Amino acid sequence: RGGKVMTDETGTVLLGDKPMRAKRLLIAILRWVGRILLVGLCLFLSLIIYLLVRESLTRSNYQTEYPPPGKMVSLETHDIHLYCVGAGSPTVVFDSDLDQYGSLSWNSVQGEIGKSTRACSYDRAGILWSEPGPLPRDGEMIASELGAVLDAAGENGPYVMVGHAFGGAYVRIFAGQNPDDVCGMVLVESSHPEMLARFEEYGVVSEIPDKNTRPLILLLSHLGMPGRYKGNLYNLSPEVYDPVQAFLPESSMTWFDEKVEGRKTLAQAGQYEYLGDFPLIVIATSRPPSIDRGQILDDLWLELQQELLLLSENSEIRIYEGGHYPQLQSPELVIEAIQDVLGRCEETLPLP
Repeated sequence: RGGKVMTDETGTVLLGDKPMRAKRLLIAILRWVGRILLVGLCLFLSLIIYLLVRESLTRSNYQTEYPPPGKMVSLETHDIHLYCVGAGSPTVVFDSDLDQYGSLSWNSVQGEIGKSTRACSYDRAGILWSEPGPLPRDGEMIASELGAVLDAAGENGPYVMVGHAFGGAYVRIFAGQNPDDVCGMVLVESSHPEMLARFEEYGVVSEIPDKNTRPLILLLSHLGMPGRYKGNLYNLSPEVYDPVQAFLPESSMTWFDEKVEGRKTLAQAGQYEYLGDFPLIVIATSRPPSIDRGQILDDLWLELQQELLLLSENSEIRIYEGGHYPQLQSPELVIEAIQDVLGRCEETLPLP
C-alpha cells in the first residue's frame, strides 16, 4: 500500500523474486524427502541383510545341534534323509502329512515296529534334514523320489506302506508305480482324491497358494519366517519338538511347494483306483480334521474314508474318536494296525 507496483510491458504484475523463492523451497523439500527415503531404503536393506545372515548362521548352528538320526541318501540333484531301524521283512515305510513333522511324526511308532521287522521313515525333499528337490513337488515326483531313495539306500521290498493324510496319497501313488513291491498298506486319516471337491459342495474351500508368490515365500523363509518355537500342540517330547521347530522355516517352504500341487497330487492318486488284494487297514477319526460344521461333514469324512477300502479286496476300516494325528496322540492304534497288516503279509510271503 503506497508502494510501487512493478509491471512488465504487457501490464502483468510482477512479484519480484517470490516465485523463485517458492521454487527453491520446493526443491529443498524434495531433496530432504529424497534423503529420508534413501536413508529408509538403506536401513530396510540393512535389516534384510542382517536377517538373511542371522538366519543362515541359525540354520548352520541347528544343523550342528540337531544332526540327522538316520543317513543322508544322495540323489542326482539333492540329498534325502532316511532313517531305518530293525531288521526283517517286509519293510515298513512311513510317509508323513503335508506338514513340518516329517520322519519325526512316527517317532512313537517306528521304534516299536522296528523290534519285529525293518522300519524306515524319511523326510521328503525340503523337510527337516532333507535338501530341497526339483519342482514341481507333486505326487508323481515325490513317489518316484521315494523309490529312488530306497533303491539307493539298498532297502528292499516287499514293503508295507504307511501314509498319514497327504502321505496317504503319496504312498497310494508309490504303490501304483511299484505294484510288485508292495504287500500291504495302512492309511492313517488319509487324503481322498475327491475330498477337496466333495467338501467344496458344502462350502468348505481349501485355499491353494498362488505359485507366483513363491519368490516372496522363499525370501520370507530365508528371513526366518515363520518364527520358531510356537506352541507345542501335541505335547511332543523335546527330541521331536526341538528339531521340528529348529527347521520350521525350511520345512514351511516345502509345505508351500507341495500345497501348490495339492489338487494335482490328489488327481494323480485318483488314477490308481484299485491296487490289488493286499491287506489294507484304514484308520479314520470320527470327526473330520480341522472342521467343526456339524454332523454332515463328519459323515462325509467317514464316507470318504470308507471309499478308500475299494483300493483292495482285503481291507477294513478302524474308526476311533480322536484327533487328526493318531500316530502322535494314540500311537498304539497305529502300531496295532501295522502289526496286523504285517501278520497278514507273512501268511502269503515266503520267509526271507
